[in-house]
Amino acid sequence: MGDLRQTFSSVYWKWEEKARPSRPIPLSRDRPAAGQPSWSARPGRLKYEGYSYTPPQLSLGRRLAAFKATPTTHVTGGAYRPCMTRCCGTCLPLSRNNFYDHIIANMDLNNSLHVRTKSRNCGFLTRQLCYFSFCLQRNCSYSYPKRLRKCVLESQRVSEAIDYASYELAKADDKASHDSAVAKMKLRAAAMTTNMMATLSKCWIRFVGWILLHVLNKMLGSIQVHQGQIEMVKRAAKSSIPLVFLPLHRSHLDYILLTFVLFLHDVKPPHVAAGDNLSIPVFRHILKSLGGFFIKRKLDAHQGKRDVVYRAVLHTYMEELLKQGQYLEFFIEGGRSRSGKTCMPKSGLMSVVVDAYMDRVITDAYFVPVSIGYERLLDGEFVQENMGSKKTPETFWGAVKAIWKVLRTNYGSVRVTFCQPFSLQEFMKSAQTSSKCGGGYKSGTFSSVPRSFRPSIRRFSGSSSFAGTGMSDSSETSLYGTDVEREEQRRLVSSVAAHSLHAADNCNPVMSTNLLAFALVVLYRQGVNMKQLIKSFEWIQEEIVFRERDVGFSGGTEAVINHALRLLGDDLIEKISHFSYKDTSNNNVEDILVLPIVSLPKIFHLTYYANMVTSVFVLESVIVNAVMSLERQRESRGNEGVDFARRKVLGRAAELCSLLKYEFIYTPPCTSLQTTLSDALDKLVAAELLSSRKAGGASTWCTSRESAMARNIAQSLYHSDTSDSSGDETTPPQQRDADDEQIALNLKTGNGLLAKWTFLTLVLQPLIETYCAAAAGLSCLSGTTMEEKSLIVKLQASALAKLERGETKYAEAASVNTLLNCVRLFEKQQIVCAFYLDNKRMVELHSDYDSGSLDVVLSRFSQFKSS
Repeated sequence: MGDLRQTFSSVYWKWEEKARPSRPIPLSRDRPAAGQPSWSARPGRLKYEGYSYTPPQLSLGRRLAAFKATPTTHVTGGAYRPCMTRCCGTCLPLSRNNFYDHIIANMDLNNSLHVRTKSRNCGFLTRQLCYFSFCLQRNCSYSYPKRLRKCVLESQRVSEAIDYASYELAKADDKASHDSAVAKMKLRAAAMTTNMMATLSKCWIRFVGWILLHVLNKMLGSIQVHQGQIEMVKRAAKSSIPLVFLPLHRSHLDYILLTFVLFLHDVKPPHVAAGDNLSIPVFRHILKSLGGFFIKRKLDAHQGKRDVVYRAVLHTYMEELLKQGQYLEFFIEGGRSRSGKTCMPKSGLMSVVVDAYMDRVITDAYFVPVSIGYERLLDGEFVQENMGSKKTPETFWGAVKAIWKVLRTNYGSVRVTFCQPFSLQEFMKSAQTSSKCGGGYKSGTFSSVPRSFRPSIRRFSGSSSFAGTGMSDSSETSLYGTDVEREEQRRLVSSVAAHSLHAADNCNPVMSTNLLAFALVVLYRQGVNMKQLIKSFEWIQEEIVFRERDVGFSGGTEAVINHALRLLGDDLIEKISHFSYKDTSNNNVEDILVLPIVSLPKIFHLTYYANMVTSVFVLESVIVNAVMSLERQRESRGNEGVDFARRKVLGRAAELCSLLKYEFIYTPPCTSLQTTLSDALDKLVAAELLSSRKAGGASTWCTSRESAMARNIAQSLYHSDTSDSSGDETTPPQQRDADDEQIALNLKTGNGLLAKWTFLTLVLQPLIETYCAAAAGLSCLSGTTMEEKSLIVKLQASALAKLERGETKYAEAASVNTLLNCVRLFEKQQIVCAFYLDNKRMVELHSDYDSGSLDVVLSRFSQFKSS
């Protein structure tokens, strides 16, 4: 009997292994491997970090029958959310396994504002003053530099910058002597440093933390943070390596929210780079006490003339912070996103961190991309700016009025997501040895010899840093451009910035208001009843989760939709309570009609929230619109029953990506755009939206994983067979099959596939029509030169005229933010030329284009426009 019980116990353990419980359960009582958590065992019972598990004592009879018939179940502990924030496995394999284990992945979300429950077993006074006692218990044992100002002003870089600026000043003014110019520049550098420096105070951090616990509990429903993600940050903070937080920028609340969350979790608050537009009375001192240091939004007062003293002071100040082990935080997008989409990276401040590593000031730095998702934005959705109005400057009374308004409004929940910290040192080594990362780096490209300020070095303006990756150019120059001696280093800085931004964008959760606005803007601009909206909402949510993206809400679908409707308000979405319609059985059904307001300027509110979901489906939408473009081209030629070559579809998709290069981040720099598009095409084939077959063969369906595996096996076998060959043929057979053989693609219908195809087509149509309207409006530049601002006004007027005539059905085609991206694209494609005149940016048509040849430009965009 004992042997029988032991046999069944072994079977039970194997059964438990297949069940994959939420907490790790050992399959044996052997000694754990090195680095793994240990189990304490006693006869009949196992323990693991407070979690106990007792193996069943099986017996014959009904227990055995129940064991065979009943499936194994396990109870999960709370609302589980996937920890999908790990590093790139291609260029950061070591960082991917650093600070991470399965325990972290299985941790839950936690509301950081709920601190009352943490003092429920304490004394009466502690329970009554729970916020105050909680802030007093936070760990503030960290230290901040005190003599930083002296270190900055006495540095070699600042001294050489002052000498150079003094020489230029004396040269421009004959009456000024060199000594007087030097004294003037020294005073200016000292004033810059004083105005810039943060004055971090532990007492202020505790006090503001206590205030924010009261205020944010009234404004927000919750601040959700994944405990596994914050645990990775804590583990990285235990090292002596400085952390650099790189959050996406959506709201002014971002400046203090991240510091507040880190304070609540006992992580040293960072020094935060803030724009000088926030340097207003009272708030300036509060932000500086919380770690903010103010930088100019425009570093140079005059275009083409660098303020070398200011750049040297800023560069040295940030470098000294890193040298003394302080943490940094800056927004890699620069300013706040005006469209809801992630903006292109700005690599100016990033270059300071890379330069500090190159100059051996620091041995390494951990980058932590961060995304902050809001159900409702606190400081508006930039509607007036998208309509063409100038940005309203921040003032003291304006800030007071905004705070008073915010305190009386409910803004829903906030989700703060931390990506896995990755090593700058590892990224550098990977970039130097890999031919894929950052446009191709070679070993030994970068010099590690310390550099000083050399004004004579010219500014580089080389080719795109993201050739072949789907990424567009980031900041054209680094912060301290005179210090960038090699074009390869510029590419590296841009690659680090792009990689960090892609990671933050990819982990950005979809909030309830984002998903609702996306469903209404893409599918139901004419309105929809609640029953159908619930079905579509659930379907889109499933598609998002299927694509390994997280959502920032939970609960019943109808309750979530009603919650999102309350947050967005009746001025954006109208609800008709007593709406009746006839169902398939011709019966009258009472329901609620949900009608979005799609007229100007309300549509900009909805598209702002909807654009945060667009990136989830952008690659598949690119493929679908490329196929539809080829289909319309085939119909115009009168061809029937003609299939499309795979390479032709991918080529047309790559063309669409290049046209929308300033709108989306398609892939990280370490991955080619062609590979990413090919994988997206395989997913559409696996979903049976497309069918794939070789010319003359039968249709086949396979998953993207199977296709990738087949390609990898074919390439590995080819390289193995040709490793000793000295022939000229270097293309793997699998690649030749994809390029040379005709692979037919046929759209399949039925089983809801046509509706999904239509959905993917509509995702990008508003952007495509905006670019078409901008291309059609370029005729106003024929034979003239105008300021860029005037061109944007004319393009917007042209788009509004098309909207009135019914030539476009998307009101958001008049968005100033998108039209600015259109002009950037036209300049990059050398359709227009831009130059500066009297510190104004002027544009004119390129010499190769006139009013007649602009039809070619319009056709590039209109080929992707649906009817």
